[in-house]
Amino acid sequence: MRDIKSMPEYQRLLRKLPSFSFLLDNEISRMLDQVSKVEDVPYHLDLDNDRIGYKVMDSISYDVTYGYSTCFAYLKELPKLKNKSILSSVLSMPVSCGQFSYANISPHRILGVSGTLQALSEHEREILLKYGLNKYIFVPSVYGASNFDFDKAGEGIYIETTTSDFYHKITAQITKTAKAKRAVIVFFQDRAKLDEYVASPMYRQLNRHKKLLLEDMSTTEKSFVISKAATAGQITLSTAVFGRGTDFFGKDEVVESNGGVHIIQTFLSEELSEEIQVQGRTARQGKRGSYQMILLESDLQSQFGVDIGAKDKVPQKELYEWLCDLRRLKHRKRCIQMEENLKEATMKDCATHRYFDYLLAGNITDATSEFEELYRSMKKAPMPTSLMIDLAFAIDVTGSMAPYSLSIISTVESLITGQSSILEKLKSTLPEIEFKLRVGCVGFRDFDDKPNQFQDIIWSEGHFTDDIPIAIHSIKSLCGNPYGGCDIAEDHIGAIHHCANHWTHPNDWTSEIKCIILFSDAPTHGLVRPVFSGDSSYDNYPTHHPDGLKLEDAVLSLLAKDISLFFCSFDPHATATTEEEISRCMKEHPENKSDGGIVLIPMAPKNQLPKSVNSFTGHGRHIIFVLDESGSMHYDWSGVVEAYRKYIEKRKQSQSCNDLVSVVQFDTSSRITVSKVSLSNAPKQLSYNGQRTYFHPAALDACKVAHDTPETHTPVIIFMSDGEADDADAASREFSILNQRVSSATGKDLELHVVAFGNGASKSQLETIARASNVGKVHASANVEDLANVFVAIATNANVATVLESEISKRMSEAVSSKLSLEYFGS
Repeated sequence: MRDIKSMPEYQRLLRKLPSFSFLLDNEISRMLDQVSKVEDVPYHLDLDNDRIGYKVMDSISYDVTYGYSTCFAYLKELPKLKNKSILSSVLSMPVSCGQFSYANISPHRILGVSGTLQALSEHEREILLKYGLNKYIFVPSVYGASNFDFDKAGEGIYIETTTSDFYHKITAQITKTAKAKRAVIVFFQDRAKLDEYVASPMYRQLNRHKKLLLEDMSTTEKSFVISKAATAGQITLSTAVFGRGTDFFGKDEVVESNGGVHIIQTFLSEELSEEIQVQGRTARQGKRGSYQMILLESDLQSQFGVDIGAKDKVPQKELYEWLCDLRRLKHRKRCIQMEENLKEATMKDCATHRYFDYLLAGNITDATSEFEELYRSMKKAPMPTSLMIDLAFAIDVTGSMAPYSLSIISTVESLITGQSSILEKLKSTLPEIEFKLRVGCVGFRDFDDKPNQFQDIIWSEGHFTDDIPIAIHSIKSLCGNPYGGCDIAEDHIGAIHHCANHWTHPNDWTSEIKCIILFSDAPTHGLVRPVFSGDSSYDNYPTHHPDGLKLEDAVLSLLAKDISLFFCSFDPHATATTEEEISRCMKEHPENKSDGGIVLIPMAPKNQLPKSVNSFTGHGRHIIFVLDESGSMHYDWSGVVEAYRKYIEKRKQSQSCNDLVSVVQFDTSSRITVSKVSLSNAPKQLSYNGQRTYFHPAALDACKVAHDTPETHTPVIIFMSDGEADDADAASREFSILNQRVSSATGKDLELHVVAFGNGASKSQLETIARASNVGKVHASANVEDLANVFVAIATNANVATVLESEISKRMSEAVSSKLSLEYFGS
């Protein structure tokens, strides 16, 4: 398509039709799609009249065309045509200008004759009633009572389990009938089913008096086969289209005396009317005739959704009614779909009338607008054989994202290389299309981190590369050093605008499918949740963007390039307002023709998130250290304090300055030495007592401090001991009561970490305390260095991120694939 657009011929055509580039591009896309599909629909070349026709029912129609496939068929057959000038009349660009619905035409009179009136379904009677048809006249046959025989409760119906049994039964019944000097006509559902039988060994067992009746035969050939079909011993194998209206007229008295023409139908008709028509090919004009069905069980399964083996539970005498029930059920579903199709046809019919009215009134502006809408609804772009995807990762690499770095890397790898990758997902959903992927990436920080606010990865071919291993290596490098972000809010608007508007290499954003996947854990500036909006530490730029950008600018940059946005939040609680505003702005933007929004992907399961802003449901953490200062800790106390300080420093690096810190120290008794101070004001030193170990007093004080947690914070307990006590059960009960309160308020369990220090700690007693919360964990540390590592791991939430990795990549792939399938293929 790009090559064609660069041709001077295309440019000249575009200058002639400047307002119809959408039409030119779509028609050319259809040409490119159909040039390789000339043979998909078999055509018939009439050399006598230099024309191409297609099979319609049981004849060839020269009025039917298949778009550009027919044009290319004429080009292919050009050497065989006598009159080459015929091309001037067939090589054209057909432009659809509307569709009228026959169902919405209101004729003055309606008169009809049918041989299947008694087979009308309730839905069909309701349709006729809408047109005022409420009277039916049944005229009896002039030939008297019918001599038609269909043994519904006996040998009139066979359902075979295997294909070989199916073919054997057909052959046996044909042979039996032919030997009785009767004529037999067998109807197959379509040409493919007939060809499969003809290719089987069973077909070769039939006698030499057999003929095929096919749609692509000449009129003379078809007439000959039809005239011979009702003669004694004759076998005729036909497709279903000849079961409607074909007159197999018989004058053979031998056939009549032996029971007349026998019909075998090898498929269950979806409509009773078709079955009646097929039956009507015998016992005509008062003559004798018989009919039977020979069906294949797997056909019933694929066509009507019947479970294999279901037929075995139905008595033979009830088999026909069971088949009719299957037919009625499918018919009801088809009627529902028919009504939906009618609604769509009515809309197009009304739009077509409006378009013609505008033309007749000389209203060019409205006519042009109405035409474009009509055209796009009727001639959707063809499904291509290959598609390129531009996938840009915009990753928040500020300090607060440190806990999620490994998860982001794992997620990206799964998205673009794993079994649940986008390409694998699309390959299984749309196997007929070859998808190719190009990846781009940018790391973004906040305004005050300039000149390092945006870290673009640029390759020789631009911001995108199809070298996936190199792209993954670059993303690992981006995520390897998260820092910066002086406040909580981040510059998502700038990141989106930068990615969409500032990537201007000639090869940037050139693919058919374009997406940005943004990872963050924070709200955007100006959209911090109301409960925090008065705190300047959350948003240094609450009212304006330093570069003058607005949310509308970022949205317009996406819409201008038709880029889809996926917002992946590691803290949906914090980003909820941001997501809602971006989605609202996109949906309401006048340039958004598809009414699309953004795809929101919470990176933590929703059932683990708080339901409302209430007690314990805030953005910050209230960390409550419960530290054993008994005599056995004398030589290690300085190491404990150092581990505590490392925890504080790690939380500061993660932009968690809004955290609160409390410290409960315990030996025989318990004391609260630090109470709800901010992270920046947390003391660096902790005094030491040194007596025996009791857990229960410490648990009481810890729960007291936790109950006093502000509504903007969530309590986290870090309980550390190197010994054992007789009151572990009592301590566990206190934490269990606290867990119930936290769970009731937030919808999730208390985060409870219990650290066993040294070899003297009673792990069983500490496990008892940890079990007070469903998410309680016991951490082992042999020495002060191990203790520091445990505290740092807790500070970075590393355990939580690891747990989520597998679910994140799975849900991301599904969401991206679903979005692409819906947007580009309508399903």
